[in-house]
Amino acid sequence: MNAGAHEIADVIIASWILSGDGGPQGELTRIPTSHGLLDRALQKTVERNALPEWVKKNLHFVDSRTGLLCVELDSILNMAQRVNLTSAPNPTYRCAEVQVGASVAKQLLRDLDISVEAGKEWGKVLRDEVAKALADLGPSPEPALEGY
Repeated sequence: MNAGAHEIADVIIASWILSGDGGPQGELTRIPTSHGLLDRALQKTVERNALPEWVKKNLHFVDSRTGLLCVELDSILNMAQRVNLTSAPNPTYRCAEVQVGASVAKQLLRDLDISVEAGKEWGKVLRDEVAKALADLGPSPEPALEGY
């Protein structure tokens, strides 16, 4: 599959939401958008082979003067916001609110011929890697970064 930002956003957001422990009403959950947390977590998730092959081959990582950068992440986050999967990824915010619940996340994965169980597993790895990246920063630089 030749994936664009839309399909990759669907996989990342759906996996993130399905791997969370949100309540039965599908409460909003946050996904980090600052301090390079998601960039680092995505790279580690790719290294752990915890995403579909077509997603992995469409993510590229470079060292920048501000740290590790996923070249496509801004486009992915912008696409997620444009199709109302998340709130706007604003540079002054530390996270975006996921706007969809489990039922939409499951449909996004089904539309891509991905099992819900696989999505949950990928999301768990991504969440685990975000937690590790946050721990690597040391004491939380801001309270808003806690709780992923």
